Amino acid sequence: MVSDSELVERLQEVLRSSDLNTTTTAALRRRLEEDFGADLSHKKAFIREQVDLYLAEVTAKAEPEEPKEEPEEAAVPKEEEPEPETEEGEGEEEEGEGEEEEEEEEEEDEDGDSGGARKKQRSDKGNGGKKRGGGFTKLCSLSPALQEFVGASELARTEVVKKLWAYIREHNLQDQSNKRKILPDERLKKIFNVNSIDMFQMNKALTKHIWPLNSEGPVSPDRSTPKEKPQKRDRNEVKKQKGGSSGSGSGLLVPLQLSDDLVKFIGTGESMLSRSDVVKRMWEYIKENNLQDPSDRRKIICDEKLKDLLQVESFNGFTVSKLLAPHFTKTK
Repeated sequence: MVSDSELVERLQEVLRSSDLNTTTTAALRRRLEEDFGADLSHKKAFIREQVDLYLAEVTAKAEPEEPKEEPEEAAVPKEEEPEPETEEGEGEEEEGEGEEEEEEEEEEDEDGDSGGARKKQRSDKGNGGKKRGGGFTKLCSLSPALQEFVGASELARTEVVKKLWAYIREHNLQDQSNKRKILPDERLKKIFNVNSIDMFQMNKALTKHIWPLNSEGPVSPDRSTPKEKPQKRDRNEVKKQKGGSSGSGSGLLVPLQLSDDLVKFIGTGESMLSRSDVVKRMWEYIKENNLQDPSDRRKIICDEKLKDLLQVESFNGFTVSKLLAPHFTKTK
């Protein structure tokens, strides 16, 4: 089981090396699933919230420091590594249409040749298509209350967060006893409708005010969920009809042909396994044989068996998927 702290640490590493203009939360979640060899679909809301906090930290660092500010104020976003305070299911519902679109795009990208054609068509239109850009810096529609506050009808989420923090600091709205807590004035109350709010809650509350471009409001979970899910099932049924195979999933769930060396390493005689199953078994082997460096548990010291398979003396645990890549062959 992956702990929240491990998840946050790896997510921040990935974000630091990612292009925020094109990266999506769905893509980040799939990258984490591959790194940890685990299904993280139940962590969608948590991952989105951590991404928002990271973006808040980035935008806060970009703000020029004012002489009257205390040094610790500029670092407030960095201090925050909150645990979810509400049920994850509720958070997932509030993520809205943008997240659904991102995941649909990724599912289509994994379909093979037909998916590749669709992806190419989208990229050909990309120069003029605003709505399906998928990056954190894409333009979004704002609620009337947020429009009045920022003075614009369309802004990227990162810009909204930046303007909010600039306003909070300018009007000294942080609780002096706990800088992560915000005490809204009358203008902010029109947006958040509370007397106090912490950073975690503020980023979550913004999802109600930041909508996909050209939409007329936030997507209602009651309306969107039943409509979106059948569409995804229909698409999967089409895949099965076209492919003629079992079609037991996509991405991490696709059974892959294993190399002879990997079959021998696993030792169960299985010649086809999903990528996530292989990564999971790899970590079980590493832990059972105490192959993690005690001084840095992210570093793996290979024994002879693992060295024969991966052809390295040691490696960072998060690169295990990359090292295993030559041992997988996608089934047709």
